[in-house]
Amino acid sequence: MSRVGGLIVACLLGLGGCSVPSLEELEAERGVRIRVQYTPGFRAGCIVMQTEDAANPANVTEQSFGSERLANASPPLELRVSRQVGWGKQLQVTIRAHEQNCTGQLVDEAVVAVDLSGTGRKSPIPVTLETPDEDGDGYVASTAGGADCDDGDAMRSPSQQEICDDKDNNCRDGVDEGLALVAMFRDADGDGVGGEAIQHCVPAAGVRGYAMVGGDCRDNDAEVAPGKTELCDEKDNNCDGTTDEGHDTKWYLDNDEDGVPQGPAFTSQCTSPGPKYMKYPSGSPFDCDDADARRAPNKPELCDGIDNNCASVGGVAIDETFPTKGSSCAQGCGTIQCAADSNSVSCNAPEPDIYYQDQDRDGDGVATVIPDVNPKIVCQGDAPPVSGYALGQDGDCDDRDSARSSIQAELCDGIDNNCNAGVSDEPASCGGTLKQVASHHLSSANQQWNTVAVHSSGYPVWVAGEDGKLAVRRSASAKFESFSFGDPAAPAPTDGSIAIRPNNCGDVDWRVSWVDSSGRVFLGGASGTLAIHNGSSDACAVGGTGQSSSITGLVGFGTGVPVLYVTDSAGKLFRWILGGAVSELDDNSANFYGLHGLTEEFLLAVGGNTGSGSGQRFRSYAVIPGGAATATAGVHSTNVDGNARAVWMGAANKACAVGDNGAVWRWNGGTPWTRVEPSGGVNTSFSSVVMRYDAQNAQNPLNEHCYMVDSSTSGRLRRLTPTGTWGSGPDLQANARLYDVAIATTGDVWIVGEGGRVFHYPEPWSP
Repeated sequence: MSRVGGLIVACLLGLGGCSVPSLEELEAERGVRIRVQYTPGFRAGCIVMQTEDAANPANVTEQSFGSERLANASPPLELRVSRQVGWGKQLQVTIRAHEQNCTGQLVDEAVVAVDLSGTGRKSPIPVTLETPDEDGDGYVASTAGGADCDDGDAMRSPSQQEICDDKDNNCRDGVDEGLALVAMFRDADGDGVGGEAIQHCVPAAGVRGYAMVGGDCRDNDAEVAPGKTELCDEKDNNCDGTTDEGHDTKWYLDNDEDGVPQGPAFTSQCTSPGPKYMKYPSGSPFDCDDADARRAPNKPELCDGIDNNCASVGGVAIDETFPTKGSSCAQGCGTIQCAADSNSVSCNAPEPDIYYQDQDRDGDGVATVIPDVNPKIVCQGDAPPVSGYALGQDGDCDDRDSARSSIQAELCDGIDNNCNAGVSDEPASCGGTLKQVASHHLSSANQQWNTVAVHSSGYPVWVAGEDGKLAVRRSASAKFESFSFGDPAAPAPTDGSIAIRPNNCGDVDWRVSWVDSSGRVFLGGASGTLAIHNGSSDACAVGGTGQSSSITGLVGFGTGVPVLYVTDSAGKLFRWILGGAVSELDDNSANFYGLHGLTEEFLLAVGGNTGSGSGQRFRSYAVIPGGAATATAGVHSTNVDGNARAVWMGAANKACAVGDNGAVWRWNGGTPWTRVEPSGGVNTSFSSVVMRYDAQNAQNPLNEHCYMVDSSTSGRLRRLTPTGTWGSGPDLQANARLYDVAIATTGDVWIVGEGGRVFHYPEPWSP
């Protein structure tokens, strides 16, 4: 409800003291609002509103709004215009803005006409005043009609006192007017040292750009001034006329990034020209190959075919710390090359196989160096020598003898098998050595033993010879017993031998003998005489072939009732069945002097021509037990003077034969016989031979070795190796003619000859 309405209502209600205003009074009450917009920050000035009756300018009212109203207010300022009683309805309103106070300098004004006629509420009238005071110092910018010469700086206004700060502080008479001038320098970079000399007032506190000291050579750069520390920044920091002195500004390109640049060219600047540039204060030497990080001076020289340390000149001095590189190694099979780790060298080939000459093929060669012959160095992967060489063994003391080597064990054979200390280290179990047998019945210088036969077990052993001489030894510890014809009974034995036996086999020159499984001896002698003695007191059984020729070969087979085969000097072959007749199987033109076989079905016989001239003859017989014997003539390459005198089979296809004038032959089955000519020039006539062959041990080093004796006055025992050389041992030189040699499967060797000599291995030492 309006104020007028309220008064009317109050009077109608009879309220005391109520008077109703006139119409004119009511119209005067009614006014209009004016909304004044002004520039924010105008808080220290004053806004004045003057209202004037347009009809009568003498009717004027005025309202002021100073800093007390504006200080805490913000635009717009709300004003109300109303007419006074007696005023016209048309008003003129003037709104003015003054800086500082209500009487201060006018900065802006606005005049509006207000019409208060009519009825109803009047809309607010907008008014805008330009009153900029950005620095809030109460002065409006001079550009807006005020007195502030710099509305952005509170230190500049008409109310300020002039100080030395390069400003017109009081906004009159210019900058720093009236202040005393002194000599100083312009310090544009603010480093405290000036450049340009000037006259200027003494700057107020906080005013920069001036210095009392001059000499700055670059007053637009605070990092340059006398006394500054010289930096590496491509500036003369200390103004001494030299840039970056005391700093290394050389940058070298290290393209392979191995820490040594290529040089000597460089880029001079403080900062790195790029990621592959580096400082290198030491200077030369520079990299010899800046494209290879493996090469640079002072790098360790590796073994890689590269000049790592840049020391090479013309390709010389590469890998120089490995002087053996490229030299021969592995005994010529390889060369020393760089190892995979490049820090060492190694041979590119394994050690070769060393083959030593092994003529006797016993697996042990000799160390004697013979150019291009011994030793043979065989690189791994190459073919070894075809034959005659041993791998890695060079300790053979006699490479002509397969029974002797450094890898051989010492055996019971009278031979220095292990090439050490002779035969003195033979096992104690051997029981003795090769020596002449001492026995009462073997002591006669007139005795000539022509034949010896031994049981396969080693005993008994029988010896027989000229003039009906016959003796037996039954064990290793026994003395020989005599069954000899014509030996005297006195003197009686003093060595423990049994007295002479009376049952001899007569006055016959015995030539050959054989012992059967029961220990009986079978004898063959002059004029075709045959005999058998059982070693007891029984009489000797004597018979013959019925021929006048001497018996030259005798060999038997079987147990119980053995079958014997006999040859004579007229070239006849007989079969003798114990208890039966002696039957002739063959008669040929050869004079037979030796016969041997391992089975009844196959025999070998040797001899010579029956007519004039000389020449050896070899026969083999295929025998049907109880039936015929078919002869096949053997073939041999070379005749020698004289005859073949003895033969011995060691295996079914192995045999040796010997004869006059040092002749020796070997047979390897079939019909060919091969003459063997050992070194040493032996030309004596051989009288007997045996071949040692251990059928139970194919590795026995004495297999196929042939033992032979000769009938010279200095008769010797010799051993022929399978490679055709004379073996060393058993050593025997009898200084007498030797006529027969026998060997048992035990390895016992018996030798007989003239002068009553009987030799045995192993013969126990006498006490």
